[in-house]
Amino acid sequence: MSFVRERFGQTLERMLMTPIRRVDVIGGYTLGYGLLAAVQSVVIILYAVYVLQLQVEGSVALCTFVMILMAFSAVSVGALVSIFANNELQLVQFIPVIIIPQIFFSGLIPIDTIPFGLGNLCYLTPIYYGCTALEMIMIQGKGVVEIWPWLAGSVVFIGVLFLANVTALKKYRRL
Repeated sequence: MSFVRERFGQTLERMLMTPIRRVDVIGGYTLGYGLLAAVQSVVIILYAVYVLQLQVEGSVALCTFVMILMAFSAVSVGALVSIFANNELQLVQFIPVIIIPQIFFSGLIPIDTIPFGLGNLCYLTPIYYGCTALEMIMIQGKGVVEIWPWLAGSVVFIGVLFLANVTALKKYRRL
């Protein structure tokens, strides 16, 4: 919602008239909201493990790291959607298009049971990589060596989404 509100308040246009680069704008949003989401992720994982006594076969620190990666990818997806939304209603209308596939591809529903080969679309969603890594750590007790492809996939997704956000912001200012 932040980009949408700032466009209506003319804040984004004024900010983009200054020598600030698009990379700085997206980096600031990603870092600011990402750190807030990362803190929430750490609180959730610590609460689940130490208060609810959720059993973790692997490293809690590694689970926390994966959750932080998932938080930054979620912030990047949200920023990308808000750049393309023309108003707040349209942003809310994008939510089912973005959230429902994420639920299906998170592993909550076994991907091999999704019909017509649509399960292969899971590789296009960042939540698939994070949830698979979490499952491998928490249930199977795997370490960094076994989950590095999923971690790399999450990092690549964050980078690709960052670049997509910077590119999408071009429609507001050409540099």
